[in-house]
Amino acid sequence: MADVESQKICGKAKSRITVPVAVDGLILVLVACFLILTELGLLPQVVKRGFYCNDQSIQHEYKGDTITTVTILLSGLVPMLLIWLTEALLYTPSISMSKTETESRAGGSWREAWYWSKKYGRGLITMLVIIGTIKIFLGELRPHFLSTCQPDVECKGTEFVSSYTCTNSEESLYFVRDASKSFPSGHAAMSVFEAIFLIWYLEKRVPRLRTLFTIPLFQMVLMCWAVFCSLSRITDNRHHWWDVLAGTIAGSIAAFMTCLFGCQNFDASKRKRKTSLYTDHDHKLINSGGGGGGGGGAATLGTPLHKEEINLNNVIHA
Repeated sequence: MADVESQKICGKAKSRITVPVAVDGLILVLVACFLILTELGLLPQVVKRGFYCNDQSIQHEYKGDTITTVTILLSGLVPMLLIWLTEALLYTPSISMSKTETESRAGGSWREAWYWSKKYGRGLITMLVIIGTIKIFLGELRPHFLSTCQPDVECKGTEFVSSYTCTNSEESLYFVRDASKSFPSGHAAMSVFEAIFLIWYLEKRVPRLRTLFTIPLFQMVLMCWAVFCSLSRITDNRHHWWDVLAGTIAGSIAAFMTCLFGCQNFDASKRKRKTSLYTDHDHKLINSGGGGGGGGGAATLGTPLHKEEINLNNVIHA
């Protein structure tokens, strides 16, 4: 009878979870729409920037993108793939383990990968929303603004132009509007965020190996990617140096906050302590069934499988 009541209580608890999940789903859809509309240039810019006719910083030619928007967006999936691969490699089944123990350990590795991936995605999306909002409310003229916009004014001397209309009909409307959204650099922010997050993750989650250069080599490649992507925005005349600097700072702050506060410094034990209240509550509900039946559920905490999982965590966080 007690087991039936426990199942009912757990069922009600799970049904209440659907409301937060629905809210999260709605927020995710709204954020995705905002990012898409921002990237396509469909949201109007709140502040229209004027310019001086003799401003040399906006008279450069457009050279193209060394790192395209599609490339930088796809690169955002790489950390997730590496996280899943790393967690799978950390899971090393023993020959002596039974099928049930093997499946349990494998399930644990997938749960860990899903948890860290969610934290990464949440931090990245939050940062992109902030970057997109700044571009709309502040923005800045890109180095190739004049050649891309082709304003309908006759510029002379040091005159300041505040009212103008772009006349370039050869380029897409998105590209012309995007010429006024230089600050801050989204490419720099995203590449730096990816690099710092993965470097931190590899440093904290991967156990010490016999080789001295494997993990540092991966970390060096990640840092080189962030530096190359950021500097390419300057050499391509897509951003001013201060735009890239601002993007780098934004990406660094977002990555540090995600790793320290969102991921608890990648310490799985802190995460487990945080949710221990709910875990203990579930055990008490199951074990509350009459007399001698209560010991069966509690014994799971002392099983060899549980001890092996604790030992694995000790190896990872040694």
